[in-house]
Amino acid sequence: MIDWLKIIDSCLKNKTIKAKFQSFHCSKEQSLYEEVGESIIALLKDNSDLFNSALDGRISSSSTCKLSIDSTTVMKIEILLDVIWENVNIGHWKDVDVFWRQVFLIISFFKAVVFVFRGDLHSALTASDKGIIMGAPFEKETYLQELADSIQNVIARSRDLTMDCKIPVFKAVKPLPDLPNSKIVPIYESPSLEHYLQLIEVGRPFVMKNIINHWPALNKWSVEYLVQKFGERLVPIEIGSSYTSSSWTQKLISIEEFVDRYITCSHSAEPGYLAQYELLNHITRLKEDIYPIDYCIASSSEDIITNCWIGPTGTVSPAHHDPYHNLFCQIQGYKRFIMFHRHENLYPHHHHLLRNTSQIDVESPSIEQFPDYEKCSAWVTDLGPGDVLYIPLGWWHHVRSLSISFSVSFWWNK
Repeated sequence: MIDWLKIIDSCLKNKTIKAKFQSFHCSKEQSLYEEVGESIIALLKDNSDLFNSALDGRISSSSTCKLSIDSTTVMKIEILLDVIWENVNIGHWKDVDVFWRQVFLIISFFKAVVFVFRGDLHSALTASDKGIIMGAPFEKETYLQELADSIQNVIARSRDLTMDCKIPVFKAVKPLPDLPNSKIVPIYESPSLEHYLQLIEVGRPFVMKNIINHWPALNKWSVEYLVQKFGERLVPIEIGSSYTSSSWTQKLISIEEFVDRYITCSHSAEPGYLAQYELLNHITRLKEDIYPIDYCIASSSEDIITNCWIGPTGTVSPAHHDPYHNLFCQIQGYKRFIMFHRHENLYPHHHHLLRNTSQIDVESPSIEQFPDYEKCSAWVTDLGPGDVLYIPLGWWHHVRSLSISFSVSFWWNK
């Protein structure tokens, strides 16, 4: 059993939080923060059995523990979230002081606890998901994910989100564009670790087969599985044909809405894509379906970043490069990669936020505008279920989904 009281008490006594509040001269907010935390502690002390019963599913979602919650506590939670939200939304996301995201996660946890006591598990799950997505841990604590998973388990037992029919996955016929000096990426059948490390040293992309066939995800992950098991969970979706487009945006929607609106049928003029998101650290039950890759571990002693990519046919990531080595694992569906050496001139954008992205539309290049493109060498491969592609650090890569697609990538930079 998780000791929720201990978690909240440690949040209140966190020296970093106190010091940060003082450095921002937020005495009023610090006072509110402490008052809210103490109110939640009192609530749990008096009703801990009821709370744990709700999270264990012994109280159904239709007859949950509806307590009379002090309205001032709820009001203080909303005030704190509003104050934090204002600080989080000043300037560019990467420049936001992580402290505000850390406190946002804690207050979201408090808010979710209140909703559980009110018997509103769906609102509790929404508060948890927003805290996970927009917030940040102080270290590697996962108490909000554990709370969300507990709530999800109860909700899943009380509803049926099964889809009417299975969505077929077809590989689209998409002719290759005219590419300069094109080369086919070599394929290796489950290479030994020694052979793999030798290939890494060469510094070119390659595909490996039969190294993730034992992953449960290859048999379990599908549109239907996600909706049935996790349909209510909020996830960040990219809306638009490309992140370089002026119409590109992001929004939080449920997995069920994402699948219905952007995958199973097109209710929107713009494509929707769950892209480059650490979904396994959000919905932690999905980690059970993915196993560590020895090749990845052998390459790095640093923390490995695991991202997920889920989307419909036709999603495109423009040619760009990342400051990481990448093992890109195709779980379901098909994707096409067109890659170029890191030293090739692919005419990066001048704006500082897009300097890792090419101005060239690889599928319809303008040689007049970008004459050096003809001197480049393109490396091409189509990935299918179970394929793993190694992309060297800094290599340009353009990606197109040729079907409904589920992918997981492992990044490291040493």
